[in-house]
Amino acid sequence: MKKLILLLLAAAAVTGASAQAQRDTLTCDNDYYRSKRNVEELVPVTRHNIVMLGNSLTERGFWSEYFQDKRVLNRGIGGDCISGMINRVQPIVDGQPKAIFIMGGANDLLFSKISNEKLLQQYERLLDIIARGTPRTKVYIQSLLPLNEVYNEKFMKGKNARFVEFNGLLRAMAERRGLTFIDIWSDMQRNGELPDEYTFDGIHLKAAAYAVWIGKIKPYIK
Repeated sequence: MKKLILLLLAAAAVTGASAQAQRDTLTCDNDYYRSKRNVEELVPVTRHNIVMLGNSLTERGFWSEYFQDKRVLNRGIGGDCISGMINRVQPIVDGQPKAIFIMGGANDLLFSKISNEKLLQQYERLLDIIARGTPRTKVYIQSLLPLNEVYNEKFMKGKNARFVEFNGLLRAMAERRGLTFIDIWSDMQRNGELPDEYTFDGIHLKAAAYAVWIGKIKPYIK
């Protein structure tokens, strides 16, 4: 049953997920994505805001409640990929927020055959758009989070290893660009996987995992 639920979530999150898995890159353009983006953009980003940009892991966090006096805006959309973030980052950039916390790439690595190098190029493009449009905004690169592969070995087997490799590329990229890399993976993993007390389905997070995440980014929420 857990395997079935996970597969259904995956199919709902990404347009044509089964077809996308055969491609070398991922796009995100479905009814949920468009609706969620439209609703989020009803609240314009301003210079006073801190923006959380990401996929379902970000979307499910209650960031404005966690940091009630910091004007944090949630710009997470379930199923989103790096190309999707590129497509919707301009309204965020136009608002010139104080900071942007990015977590992205997990869906790309799960649902497509994109190489780490090509995905990193997409990530760099996202960062270039931000740097050109709002150079004073502080940008924080958050690591990908671990999976619990036991929940769906056929689907997720070996993906933690890919996540570790990509995290290494993200760390090096952040250092090269003078950005802060926040290693959440290390504090959330146990023996290289997401422990049961942190997840419902091997991917999405329980409150205890969000507590770890909050603790890691709290020093940078200013």
